[in-house]
Amino acid sequence: MSSTSCTISIWLESKTTLADRVAAIELLIDKMILKIGESLDDKNVTIERYWLRDGQMDIQTTYRTLDDIYKSVTTLERMKQMYLNRLNGRSFVLRDARGLT
Repeated sequence: MSSTSCTISIWLESKTTLADRVAAIELLIDKMILKIGESLDDKNVTIERYWLRDGQMDIQTTYRTLDDIYKSVTTLERMKQMYLNRLNGRSFVLRDARGLT
């Protein structure tokens, strides 16, 4: 089976359920954090291209600095939370202050 090259957004669109998208985002975040860890030894490192293979597609994106990766991780964390909110719903419980003691 040959794999197709695509971007992160196309790869996320290919996931059919919210749970699949959350899992895909978690995988991306984990890979990006590992890439940051690999780069800690060399402070002047620049990462030109980032690849992730999921068995069906090759996901590729380009970063110039580690700050670009940090920003992407933050954006993916927010996106993941948005999908989790859609999947689980957002709710909160109001309790009487007397019940807190």
